[in-house]
Amino acid sequence: MLLSGALMSWEVQALELLFHFSALPPYVKEDPRQGLVPEIVTKAFATQGIQCRFIRSNNKRMETEVEAGTADAGFAGIPVNNPKIFFSDSVIDFENVAITLSSKNVQINSLSDLSDKKIVAFSNAQRVLGPQFAQAIKNNPSYSEVGDQASQLPMLDAGRGDVILLDLRAFQYFARLLHGKTEAKSRYAVHHLFKPTPRLLGFHKSEYRDQFNKGLKAIQKNGEYASILDNYRND
Repeated sequence: MLLSGALMSWEVQALELLFHFSALPPYVKEDPRQGLVPEIVTKAFATQGIQCRFIRSNNKRMETEVEAGTADAGFAGIPVNNPKIFFSDSVIDFENVAITLSSKNVQINSLSDLSDKKIVAFSNAQRVLGPQFAQAIKNNPSYSEVGDQASQLPMLDAGRGDVILLDLRAFQYFARLLHGKTEAKSRYAVHHLFKPTPRLLGFHKSEYRDQFNKGLKAIQKNGEYASILDNYRND
């Protein structure tokens, strides 16, 4: 009887963390509980007996809420030089790329080539992509950012931008969704301007960061992490 009561008490007090995620398929889908990253986070924290709750957010709101402690963590959208946030080990690598229409034959070989282009980037890109990028577009009056990355390819298709900037996996996901795999491959040109970079969870508290890192190592060791990546390879 005492054991049963103790178990019931533990279940009531089970820790649940709140995560702010921006929608970016296949990493985080429109329902923020679905996608590659929520699965990794849920599995990692399950090894620590911690439950997770995910809400859809945007990069700027995410940073503000995690700083304030009204959210426990956010993924990828918080600049890693924020001294008020505790960052995890790498959840997964992103490679941000520049995308143009093949038919336009736009030449982009370096960041400086972006200075005179009409650019549609993702929210907070000036900070996330680093100081060299920020300097390259500093005096560009045709630079803009959007919160909904699903809108970037339609904007490029409609001529509302010369270049869009987003993660390679996300681009492939949206392009296949809009045009199918074969047409997407010929329709767009991919310019590799940025090195792959680890994407991290930013936490309000260091102890939650440490628990995530421990859980991440556990699922990498037991094969669950690789299994999640395999399930999303063609998504």
